[in-house]
Amino acid sequence: MWPVTLDSERMVVRELADSDAPAVHKWAGDRDTVRWVPLGPLDHPGTAQYVAQLVIQAQRVPRLGYTLAIERRSDHALLGTVSIEIDSFEHKRAELGYILRRDAWGQGYATEAAGLIRDFAFSQLGVYRLWAVCDPDNPASSAVLRKIGMRLEGVMRGDLLVGGERRDSLLHAMVVTDAGDPDPYL
Repeated sequence: MWPVTLDSERMVVRELADSDAPAVHKWAGDRDTVRWVPLGPLDHPGTAQYVAQLVIQAQRVPRLGYTLAIERRSDHALLGTVSIEIDSFEHKRAELGYILRRDAWGQGYATEAAGLIRDFAFSQLGVYRLWAVCDPDNPASSAVLRKIGMRLEGVMRGDLLVGGERRDSLLHAMVVTDAGDPDPYL
């Protein structure tokens, strides 16, 4: 499915273009922003290569990855990316991810973009189970996942290698039938 465009009152979530590389570098090159993920920080050529790979990935059939730009509607500023990575067509399972530049934190953009791509995954891609991980030291990211309806399922010990350090991850997930249901395990 290409191109993908999702929108809300405040944002347009759209396909990345090679011309987005300088804007992507605002977060991909920022050590504080990427400290939570196994990416970067990237230099300018590394960011351009990363964006080019994502643009190529978007053209593949079948398409497994949807890394989309989060563009603020009011000024067309690129705030970050939100993604769905299909990890099993057979089991209809996908991973959700997002990253925003630092000056966009705390304004609800991550929650809004994650909600848009969650809805896309369930309604357009036929995903049944959607999951995400975040660092235990990043409570804001865990809050985003809970706000869009995910439940904390557990700790994945030593899950990611970030900056040469082995890090735990908090596993959050939801299934398509969870929408609006309270967590039965709380």
